[in-house]
Amino acid sequence: MMRKKLYGIATGALIGTVLLAGCKKFADPGVQIEEYKADTTVRSVSNQRKMLLINIDGLAADVLQALKPAAIQSLLQNGKYSFSTVTNLPVNNTAALGSMFTGNFETRLWDSTFYAVPVDSTNTIPVPLNMTTFRYIHDVIPSKKLAAVANWPNLVKTLLADGDKKVVTSSDAETKTNVEQVLRSENMDVVFARFSSVQQAGSVYGYKAGAEYEAAIRTVDTYIGDIMNALKSRATYNDEKWLTVITTTQVSDTLLTTKNWPNSPLKIPGFIIAHNKGFTSQDITKLNPAILAKNEDVAAMMLYWLQVPKPNTMTNGSSWLDRFELEFLTK
Repeated sequence: MMRKKLYGIATGALIGTVLLAGCKKFADPGVQIEEYKADTTVRSVSNQRKMLLINIDGLAADVLQALKPAAIQSLLQNGKYSFSTVTNLPVNNTAALGSMFTGNFETRLWDSTFYAVPVDSTNTIPVPLNMTTFRYIHDVIPSKKLAAVANWPNLVKTLLADGDKKVVTSSDAETKTNVEQVLRSENMDVVFARFSSVQQAGSVYGYKAGAEYEAAIRTVDTYIGDIMNALKSRATYNDEKWLTVITTTQVSDTLLTTKNWPNSPLKIPGFIIAHNKGFTSQDITKLNPAILAKNEDVAAMMLYWLQVPKPNTMTNGSSWLDRFELEFLTK
């Protein structure tokens, strides 16, 4: 029995020796340490966010929907939009623009000076400070460049006094030309333009369908088409992420309150269009939950787009753009 075990062990050892002899031998590579080399690949890293904000005073949403002017209609193809924005009272052109740039409803900016109206004759009750988005942006990112172009001196020089480039024009046509020039030749991060001729036509002929009012809308629409062409002609356009917002102040210079709003012929339905080449076309009022846009949201959208933290003092405006991040971040 012991002889058989020894025989088995010897046989196994012999087979193992034969197998090892038949294996191919390779040189021992030793420990390999790979040296790090810097990546020298050239990539575009700009993707800088910029915003074009256009306000068209007195443009009624229902007339705009029916008229379908070419330039604005093309923006809807890649736009998030609403033709039924919310209005907070009291409101007029000054108040609406104040809300757009402060993100707050309680501004007490009711007259063309763009200074807060005192609460009473004693002038002892504090009025809102009304810090604008232009001021917030500069406080957080001083290098950002902001431009305002309009034919309303107090709007440009008072409300938007923190702009780096402030241009007061004499007409909508001149506003268009100056905005084109800024977009083609300057590196601004926010460009704001205000057009007033539609409201001027509406104040004479009514804010409703009609030859004169519609002609004014079509003229401003051609201006917007020219401005968008200037924007897309920028040498750096493909390396930038532009948000174009078009909206309206909804009313005229007359202050509308809860008393005169219901029956006022100056009351018009408002709208907002937020365009980015990555957006799919969508009516934000038909989402679930629906988005009820308002003037104050413009300020919050501006800060969000430029990646500036929203301050605690901005209480009413909200940016709903974050609901569509997958669209503009991946395209």
